[in-house]
Amino acid sequence: MKNREKWITIAFLIFILVIPAVTVVRNMMPQTKQELTDEEKAILENNGTNAGGENTGENEAQTDEAAQPAPTEETAFTQLQNKIDYFTDSLFGRTKLIAFNAGLTSLLTGGTYIESTQVLMGKNNMLFYKTELDGHPPVWDYMGIDHFSTQQLEAIAANLVATKAHLESKGIAFYVMCMPNKEIVYEENMPDTIARVSEVSRGVQLAEYMKENTDVTFVYPKDALIEKKKDAQLYYLTDTHCNQKGSFVAMQAFFKEVYGTCAELDDVVFETGATDYVGDLAYIAGLADKFNIDTVYAFQRASADEAQYHDQVLLFVGDSFGGFLSAVCKGYYKEVHWEHPDKFEYSMYEEYQPDVVIFERAERYCHQFEEPVLINAYE
Repeated sequence: MKNREKWITIAFLIFILVIPAVTVVRNMMPQTKQELTDEEKAILENNGTNAGGENTGENEAQTDEAAQPAPTEETAFTQLQNKIDYFTDSLFGRTKLIAFNAGLTSLLTGGTYIESTQVLMGKNNMLFYKTELDGHPPVWDYMGIDHFSTQQLEAIAANLVATKAHLESKGIAFYVMCMPNKEIVYEENMPDTIARVSEVSRGVQLAEYMKENTDVTFVYPKDALIEKKKDAQLYYLTDTHCNQKGSFVAMQAFFKEVYGTCAELDDVVFETGATDYVGDLAYIAGLADKFNIDTVYAFQRASADEAQYHDQVLLFVGDSFGGFLSAVCKGYYKEVHWEHPDKFEYSMYEEYQPDVVIFERAERYCHQFEEPVLINAYE
């Protein structure tokens, strides 16, 4: 018994001392820029992050000195905190440790819980995003807490109204889309332990405010997605994003609002791709080997109703949801260009000569509608 306890103690000491030591040695070695693996690139393509954009990846960040942000003075505490964050982020074997911890808690709780700071285990094998480090926490929107203030709503509305006026002066139609968080659409799969104070999320709040106080067309396709989810899986089980069926439903809600036309899922064709797709949430939680359960669908643009076709050039300025949304749009517009808001440049109006601009943000990023992305260079 004593020998066993001794060996357990030795093994534990090796575990807690060797990993940090290896991390320190590795961090002292020259670092090279890490490229995405083929597997990681495939994830970005499949979940919509890179899909649908003809020129995705062409606008790389500038590396010259003038393009870099001005350095800010850091306190000794901030410098120490940054060093600790870097050390923990680069911890040797970190991914495997996360996977082991998540897998163990899932096993011990019968698959009803996983230990993760970023991923929440829902019902029916559905994973949700609970991080507080990437936009507004989606769980807060589901709970109905931390709403926009009146001043924030006024600022967002003012920016979008000004953008609409500016683009219309150039002969360009302007519309806004806000894609609902997965938690809002699939509320029935959220854990019972997450209390809901109000059903009014920031997306609902903003959509109602824009409708009541502006003439900007603001499409928040929550109702359409909730209605059609009985007919098909619209968001990935293991990913933060909707799939292409969900993107189709969202764009049809847009077409109904803007053009008065609407098609059903059964009216078009989707090609079935991989049936063992692993989404971003499964990778974040370290459960890629256990949650390879999603199906990938690809919208066949040739099946789009010609009556819905518009002989126009569309510039879709949207986040990672914009990949699939713009891919669907290619069945309905003469020409479609997708640009991420962070990469948008005012010269793109001249480059693409759009007839229509759609400005999209996922609900967890909808506070960023306040930023004058589309006219900042003009002002």
